[in-house]
Amino acid sequence: MTGLYCEAAWQLAALPPGARVLDVATGAGALLSIALQDGADAIGIDFSPGMVRVAQERTAAIRTGERALVMDGQALDFVEASFDAAFSMFGVFMFPDPIAGFAEIARVLRPGGLAVVAVWENAGGAGPAILFQEAARRLFPDRPVPTPMARLFNSTSLLDQAFRQVGLEPQAVHSVERAWPAPPVEWFRDNAKLAFGWSPLWRDLDEDRRAAFADEAAALALNLTPEGIRSTALIGMARKSR
Repeated sequence: MTGLYCEAAWQLAALPPGARVLDVATGAGALLSIALQDGADAIGIDFSPGMVRVAQERTAAIRTGERALVMDGQALDFVEASFDAAFSMFGVFMFPDPIAGFAEIARVLRPGGLAVVAVWENAGGAGPAILFQEAARRLFPDRPVPTPMARLFNSTSLLDQAFRQVGLEPQAVHSVERAWPAPPVEWFRDNAKLAFGWSPLWRDLDEDRRAAFADEAAALALNLTPEGIRSTALIGMARKSR
């Protein structure tokens, strides 16, 4: 799903051929792969060794060399002014210290370099997360439903504020909506723990109530259109002063 937004972000960035690009919190390498396919000199980093293995396998067919590295986005192992552009697609806002992540992006950009940060507009997440949040609200109306991205920079003003805090000049925030194709209804029942097991609310439920939650999610999924669940990302852009 995130690849749809990575494609949009790459097009919006409109970088020149051969640009030196960093993908912070690359995950499975969606943005990194798009950048390499378009001829960029791109590298991705992620805190998760498992994700880095997936990203490296994915990019090996596009470009030779070590294109994905295990690294902490809050303390990048790159010298200052190393990149023409730095992306973080749904990554930096989940760091223990998000502003440290923004600051590192600013530090490694060359003068005039472009920072591109994508966040979900909905603090509950996107795609199936939206449906699972609604199932929890319906089934447990008297209990607060935690949002996994409570620190999300999910408005133009919050994104601009974060950019300015680290010395970057905001350029634009683009609202991009895409659809997460709906899987079979049973997927929502079978994957309730996978999708919502992080939540303190889930941990407090006994097995019967967990099963009831999964059933509620599946019941909500019956009303989905074939298009799926529409989700909006905010793609913020800022430049480093020359």
